[in-house]
Amino acid sequence: MLSAFSVAGAQRVEYTINAGWRYHADGLNLAEKPATPDETWERVSIPHTWNATDPFDDRPSYRRGVGWYRNHLAIPESMRGKRLSLHFEGVNQVADVFVNNAFAGRHSGGYTAFTIDITRLVKIGANADNVVAVQVDNSHNPYIAPLSVGFALYGGIYRDVWLVATDDVHFAMNDHGATGVTVTTPTVSRERATTVVRGIITNDGGSARNIDVVSTLTNAAGQKVSERRSSVSAPAGSDVTWEQALPDVAPPHLWSPNDPYLYALTTEVVEGAMVRDHIVTPVGYRWFSFNAATGFSLNGSHLQLRGTNRHQDYAGLGSALSNDLHRKDMEIIKDMGANFVRLAHYPQDPAVLDAADKLGLLIWEEIPVVNYITPSPEFTRNSENMLIEMIRQHRNHPSVIVWGTENEVFLWGPGAYRIGKQNDTVYMRQVRDYTAHMDSLARREDPSRVSTLTMHGSDDYDASGVAAIGQMLGLNLYNGWYNGTFAEFGSILDRRHAKTSDRVLFVSEYGAEDDYRVNSLEPERFDFSSTWMRRYHESYLAQINARPWLGGTAIWNEFDFSQPETGGTIPYMNQKGMLTFDRKPKDVYYLYKANWNPAPMVYIASRGWTKRIGTSFLQPVDVYSNLARVELFINGKSLGAKAPDSVKRATWDVPFVNGDNVIEARAGSVTDRLVVQFIHRPAMLADASVPFTELGVNVGTKAQVADESNIWIGDQAYTPGGFGYVGGTAAMFDKDLAITNSAETPLYFTYRVGLSAYKLDVPDGEYDVELLFAEPVARPGERVFGVAVNDHVLAERLDLSAAHGIARAATYTSHVQARGGAGITVRFTPVQGQPILNAIHVRKN
Repeated sequence: MLSAFSVAGAQRVEYTINAGWRYHADGLNLAEKPATPDETWERVSIPHTWNATDPFDDRPSYRRGVGWYRNHLAIPESMRGKRLSLHFEGVNQVADVFVNNAFAGRHSGGYTAFTIDITRLVKIGANADNVVAVQVDNSHNPYIAPLSVGFALYGGIYRDVWLVATDDVHFAMNDHGATGVTVTTPTVSRERATTVVRGIITNDGGSARNIDVVSTLTNAAGQKVSERRSSVSAPAGSDVTWEQALPDVAPPHLWSPNDPYLYALTTEVVEGAMVRDHIVTPVGYRWFSFNAATGFSLNGSHLQLRGTNRHQDYAGLGSALSNDLHRKDMEIIKDMGANFVRLAHYPQDPAVLDAADKLGLLIWEEIPVVNYITPSPEFTRNSENMLIEMIRQHRNHPSVIVWGTENEVFLWGPGAYRIGKQNDTVYMRQVRDYTAHMDSLARREDPSRVSTLTMHGSDDYDASGVAAIGQMLGLNLYNGWYNGTFAEFGSILDRRHAKTSDRVLFVSEYGAEDDYRVNSLEPERFDFSSTWMRRYHESYLAQINARPWLGGTAIWNEFDFSQPETGGTIPYMNQKGMLTFDRKPKDVYYLYKANWNPAPMVYIASRGWTKRIGTSFLQPVDVYSNLARVELFINGKSLGAKAPDSVKRATWDVPFVNGDNVIEARAGSVTDRLVVQFIHRPAMLADASVPFTELGVNVGTKAQVADESNIWIGDQAYTPGGFGYVGGTAAMFDKDLAITNSAETPLYFTYRVGLSAYKLDVPDGEYDVELLFAEPVARPGERVFGVAVNDHVLAERLDLSAAHGIARAATYTSHVQARGGAGITVRFTPVQGQPILNAIHVRKN
C-alpha cells in the first residue's frame, strides 16, 4: 500500500504515485470493486504501456483494447480536511477512473493531462485502504482523434500520476488539467517587459473568504525583481477569477535559444499570515514574428528556425519513457544544433516542455488530428477539448510559439482508407468548416501564438480552401524519397511562395529512410541506403539555406519510431530518424551537427558502413566538419587536406587494402578515427589470386547489405567470368507491406522479376546455393515457376504464395557441383506469371 507524506508548513502537497500498481490485460467485470482480488495481476510501475513490444510482432496488428490498473493508497490523518485530487499526465486513450468502487471521472484523449477530485471518495487513516482502479481503452474510436496514425497508439497509463492535496481555498484544479494560473508577457522589448498574471481561485469551503493573491518574480539568481499583491473576495463554493499586472521589468534578460534565461514567478493564495496555495511558473521574456517575405524573427533579429520532429516512443519501452529519457531526447536535439522542435503529432510530456524552456528549443505543439476526421459534433467536441487542454496546460512555456490543429487531413478519405484524391465535395466542405472552427478556437485561447496546420502534396487543400486557413501553412515534402527528385523540393516551395506571397510557409516535414545494414556506391531512391539518405539531406539543406523567407524547417524525424502495419527494410518501423529507435546516432545526424552546431567538430561519415566489399580498392569516404580544412589519413598515409563544401562535406577517394583500414580525419586539434573492414572481390570469380569462398548478392538493387556474418553485394547484369542476372527487371516491395519470417529483411525487400537465369562463373568445386524468396503480390496460383540449379531441379512448380503466403521469407538450398569451367547457373522456368528472385548466396565447400 502506498502511503502519503506531507511537508511541514506547506499547504499544497503533491507527489507521484507511480509505484505499486497492478495491471490486468483485457476487460474484467467488477475490476473496480475493492473486493475483487488483484494479487495475481502483473505488478507494474508507471509509466507503463501494454504495447511496449507488440507493435513489432509478426502479426496483423498490435493489441488495441481494454486494460485495467489498480493501486492501493493509504491517506494519513495529516491529509484530513484537504482537497484531494488525482492528476494524470497522460493515459491512452480513454480512462475511466474509480475510487473505492465509485466512478470518479472519465477522460477522452491520450495525450493531455486531466485532474479528478477524489475528496469525497477516499477514506482517511494510515490503515485505510483506498482502491484506485482505472480502466484504459486504446481501441479505435471514430469520435476520438487520432483516427488513422502512422505511429503506434500505445495503450496504458504511460505518464506520471500525481496525488495533489490542497487547502479548501486553492488555485483551480478543474481548468482542463492546467494549473489555474496563466502568465503572459504582452509587451517585450530590450528595454522593458510587462507581465500579466491571471487565474482562477476555488473556494471549496462553507463561507466566503477574503484573500490576497501575491505574485513574486525572481531572476535566475533567486533575487526579487517584481511583485504585485491583489485582494480577492471568494464566495463559498465558487470559483473566482483574478488578474494582475506586475511592475515592468526594465531591462529584461531576454530568452533565446542561445541564452534561454528563465525567471520564476511564484503566485500565492494568502489568507492573513497563512499561505494557502502556491504555483511556480517559468517566465521567459521574448518576442517573435513570422513574415512571408523575411521568415522568422526573435527579439528583433532574423533567426533561421532549424528544426526537427519528435515522436515520444523508445525501443523496448514504447511510449512509457521516464522523465530523464524525455529530457535526454531534447538534449540530443539541442546538441545536434537544432533550435526548434515540432512535437508530432500530439501534446507531449511536461518534462519535454520543461526541457525546451531550459535548453532553448522553440516548440510547435499540435493535437493528434491526423489523416482524416469524422464530421460529427462528438468528434468536434473531443477535438475542441484536446486543443483547449493542450493550450491551457502548456501556454506558460516560453518555448512554445506555434499551436497546430491538424496534419495531412486529406491523406485519407471519409471511408477510412488512404486515397490519392478526394472526390467527396461534401466531406471537403465539412473538413474546411471544421478546420476553420478549430483555428478560430486556437486563436481565441491564445492570441499570442501562431496557429497552423500541415498538408501533404495534394491539390485538395487548395481546392477546398483548407490551405488558406491558419496564420501559417506547414508543408510536408518528400521529393526524392517517395517520388520525384531532390530538386523538386525547391521548385515546389518557389511556386507556392510566388502563388501566395503573403502566406508564411513552413517546411514541417522532410526526410528519407535508411537501414544501418544497407549502403551503396550507386544509391537509388528508396533503396534505404545511408548514402541516399545523406545525399537527400545534403540537397535539402542547400535548398533550405537558399530560401531565407521560409518560416522554418523541421526534419522528419529525430528518432526512428514505431509505425505498425508498414514495411520497408525494418518492418513496423519508420526509419527516417537522425538516430535509431534506441538512440544511436546515424551518420546523417553529424551532417546537421556540422551545419548547425558551431562547436568545432570533424566526423567520418561511415559509421553505418564499417564493412565494405568491392571490386575496386578505391572507395569514396565522406567527412563532415565545420572547420576550414580537413586532412584525411588512411593507414597512416595522408590523402591531403580539403575545404568542406557549402553543406560541410568533403569527400576523398580512399585506397583501401584487404582487411582492417584505419581512417583518421584531422582539423587542427579536432580529430576523428574509424576502422573500416574491406573485402576485395575480384571481377572474375575464378581469379586464382583471390580464392573463391562465398558470395552473397542482394538481388534487385545496387545496394550492399551487411548482416551478422556476411556482406551481400549489390546486383548486376551477368558478364562472362563474373556473376549476375539474365533478363528481367528490378522491383521492390510495397512500402506498406511488412516482410516477415526473417531478420534480414533488406535481402527480401528488393527482387528481380521475369529473369530467366542467374549465373555465377565460380571455379570448379562443390557448393551450397541458397535462394532467398518472398512473394510480393501474387495470390496462390498466380505466380508458379520452376527452379533448377545446374543439373539439380529444386522445384518444378514453385508457388511461393501457396507454400508460404505473401511477404513471408523463404530459403531454398541446393548442393551442386561446378564442373568444366561452367560455373553455376540457376534457371527459372515460368509456368504461370513471372519468376522472381530476392537474393542468392553461394558458399564453396
